[in-house]
Amino acid sequence: MLRRIVTAWFCVISLMTLIPAVVLKAEDAAIQLTTHKANDYHCKWSPDGKYIAFTSQRNGEAKLFIIPSGGGDVTLIESGLSGDHWFTWTPDSKYLAFDAYGPDGPPPRMWLISVSGGEAKPLLPDVVPSFGPAVSPDGEWIAFVSFLSGSLDIWKARLNGDSLTQLTADSARESYPQWLPDGKSIVFTSDRSGNFDVWVINADGTRMRQLTDAPERDSRPAVSPDGKLVAFTSERAGKRDIWLMPVAGGTARRVTEDGENSGPSFSPDGKHLVWSSNRDGQTDLYVGEVAGD
Repeated sequence: MLRRIVTAWFCVISLMTLIPAVVLKAEDAAIQLTTHKANDYHCKWSPDGKYIAFTSQRNGEAKLFIIPSGGGDVTLIESGLSGDHWFTWTPDSKYLAFDAYGPDGPPPRMWLISVSGGEAKPLLPDVVPSFGPAVSPDGEWIAFVSFLSGSLDIWKARLNGDSLTQLTADSARESYPQWLPDGKSIVFTSDRSGNFDVWVINADGTRMRQLTDAPERDSRPAVSPDGKLVAFTSERAGKRDIWLMPVAGGTARRVTEDGENSGPSFSPDGKHLVWSSNRDGQTDLYVGEVAGD
């Protein structure tokens, strides 16, 4: 397993007090976690901190894989299904909820598979199409995206299928829901302002507010374990990079520079980020330290 140190130096100097000089040391010493000629992406840290799951096309089509968070051998989590495989961990770190086509093909639906092996089982089998799953911190709810109402909206339901609830109702395109650690709010991507930005909404569908506001596309948010920071992918610097800002609102700061970077995920202790980057000519996973003063 090759692990190379990126030696490009980059530092974001904070002029605001909302984040006390928080920077990502990714450009100082970003560890390359995977090395493969295929694309590795959709990475997420397991809640117990032991593994990082990701989607890769290294077997010819999108499949789920896991790798120890400190590096090591890559393990295929074979679902036997095709499709994008956007996923989320369950809070006990034992399962991955993901979207894929069924054995008969489209439309996409959600599935649950054990990281220790076994067959994928359908989640909310009567709710189709459904994709982009995010399991709540207490493991009781799943937020997801669906065309059930005729537009691309955020929905939620209990894992047993009860209490199906539409959270957004607009002709806009919504995607990438992620729960805040307290389970009371959900961040997501929406173009309801005329441009793709990061928004946050209460888990009961009330009090929606816009978090980012830039002429360029902001998407794929991830919230820190303490609920204070949101990392997201933005094209506001002319290419895709990882940016950080307070969940409460404030100034966004760019924290990657080399190559195209996207899809951040925080470690359970909030000290590191994993994301995908093509800085070495192929799309692999990198881990960098989040540090303050």
